[in-house]
Amino acid sequence: MRVSDLHSFFIYVFFGYFFIFPALCIALKLFNIKHPKQRKSLYLMALFAPFAGFALYHTVLEKRCQTGLLPGGLFWYYFEALCNIGKTAISFLAPLLVLLIVVGLLKALVGSIYLRRMQASSVELSKEERQRVESIIRDCCQHWRIAVPRLLFTAQRGFAAFAAGFYRPVVVVNAAILPQLTDTELAGILTHELVHIRRKDMLMGWLLHLLRDMMIFTPFSTILLDRYMLERERLCDLETAELLGSERQYAATLLKVWRLLVDRQQPSHRVVTSFTGRAREMEQRVTALLAGDEQKAALPGYLFSTLLFSMATMTILFLGLIC
Repeated sequence: MRVSDLHSFFIYVFFGYFFIFPALCIALKLFNIKHPKQRKSLYLMALFAPFAGFALYHTVLEKRCQTGLLPGGLFWYYFEALCNIGKTAISFLAPLLVLLIVVGLLKALVGSIYLRRMQASSVELSKEERQRVESIIRDCCQHWRIAVPRLLFTAQRGFAAFAAGFYRPVVVVNAAILPQLTDTELAGILTHELVHIRRKDMLMGWLLHLLRDMMIFTPFSTILLDRYMLERERLCDLETAELLGSERQYAATLLKVWRLLVDRQQPSHRVVTSFTGRAREMEQRVTALLAGDEQKAALPGYLFSTLLFSMATMTILFLGLIC
């Protein structure tokens, strides 16, 4: 494949999202989709659409960057202009895309080094405190029948807990706030991180950030990724609250941990799966939890599957029409 063949990828991303994003918003509003799992699936489909379209039109489907709706006339010049724009843009962007892929791969290495440095400066807890944390972790892992992850306690500020690692997951806990948390509150924090580990969210998050970086020339990719990440947190909140048996109690835990972090230091924004997020996201997560059964409402499985398949098909066919 020549570098110039990548011009259709630029067109699918830059121009395609002007169709994909409004269509997605209309579908969410029209079908009143509120369940975080279904919303997350739609955002994921939208993020992958340009890549899927590019792969299909260069392999399974016959690729033609010239046809449009008519073989000549106004449409011919319109589509030819799009192709020329794409070829010009990709000639400048190709080196940047390669660099972004390399940077994305380096992020995983940097994350591993960061964890090792954190482990070297880890904090030793009292025997009772460590047993309390390990007991909660063990009970949750037995419930889901998953391996118990490594535990790492740190004095670094800016977060309550986060899960990291693709193959050997580790849960990093801020030791400074542990004495101020009850067993129930601590169970909420740790269970939330175990849900991420069970779903392998760390690997998916790294992959999606890499794909977003490759679509850096459009703001829609960042918007879609942010909304996907919010729905992922909402889904983890929902599973955690169901396991603990109380949405309101878990919502109170979220607010308490946020207050503890703000009192000590503004929460830092790391490229990790962390218990707390930005202030606006925290507000939306707490509001959703307090809404109770409303956020659990979901379209019937067959109807949602049909909608998801139809939107993916129409999106890819549309991408082929614009180039």
